[in-house]
Amino acid sequence: MKRALSLLFLLGLLSCQQQEQGPGQGQEQDPGQEQQQPQPPLLEVGQRQLTLQQFNRELQEAYPDISGLTDQEQLQLKEQLLKQLLDRELILGEANRLDVQLTPDELDAAMEKVRGSYSKEEFTKVLEQTGKTKEHWIAALKLHLLTAKVSTAALASQLQISDKETEEYYKSHREEFRRPVEIRARQMLFSSRDEANRVLELLKEGGDFATLAGQYSQSPDRENGGALGYFSAGQLPAEFDAVLFSLPVRQVSTPIESPYGFHLFLVERKRKAGLRPYAAVKDEITEKLYQQKEEAAFHLWLENLQKKTITKINWDLLQPKSKQ
Repeated sequence: MKRALSLLFLLGLLSCQQQEQGPGQGQEQDPGQEQQQPQPPLLEVGQRQLTLQQFNRELQEAYPDISGLTDQEQLQLKEQLLKQLLDRELILGEANRLDVQLTPDELDAAMEKVRGSYSKEEFTKVLEQTGKTKEHWIAALKLHLLTAKVSTAALASQLQISDKETEEYYKSHREEFRRPVEIRARQMLFSSRDEANRVLELLKEGGDFATLAGQYSQSPDRENGGALGYFSAGQLPAEFDAVLFSLPVRQVSTPIESPYGFHLFLVERKRKAGLRPYAAVKDEITEKLYQQKEEAAFHLWLENLQKKTITKINWDLLQPKSKQ
């Protein structure tokens, strides 16, 4: 299920205020319209229906202002959204048919995982910055989890990756696994050149770089002894590369100035450019092939689901009023 959770974001499926409704409960009328002829549904997917009013709410949620678009551009946007909603209704209809439900514990666990280290208050602020309400996010997450539960069993048999497949991929995509020259380094950061020089003297007297970084460096990586890990040219500012990639192994640099302050660098190891061995990249290849198969299988599953489900779209309702 964990892998299948990414599929909805690939498809761009959106949450819907109707998603908790049962079959045939989509029709609704605005207040004061009781005497008017009921409008036919915009979308019918099996027994599920979506009215134009409901679609317009979805449109407003997804695209708050499309008034600056031409009629043709607005129509294209509406058609795209409607096709996404069709996919969603197919999934929800299949969940109803199979009696697949989402438990409160599953939802709570998923919310905690997505929220990560954020507190509830911090996460709410992050959502507000994206323009999404907490309710909209929860509705989308519910659909996300439900889709995984409905589709995972159907996809499982198609998602096996053999050693032969990973070996063939490696042989035919060797250029993907060529690495440039890489170095492993540590750094310290100081607010002044004098501070950097004082610690440099301690290093010359035999002090350990990682230990002194933990004591004197002002960079957050001081907790790890200033470790920067492995990196290649171009991943750090150019002024750093100029020093680091010419610095001999186990030698400490002179203080290097940057907008952050003054740095001391130590190169611990240099790794030559070359082809990464198959054993080192096998898991990476397996993950990539799995994702490719997963996406293809999901689209095929959804396509087959649509073929066996009676669907109707009243495209005329999406036309500009002047053309209806």
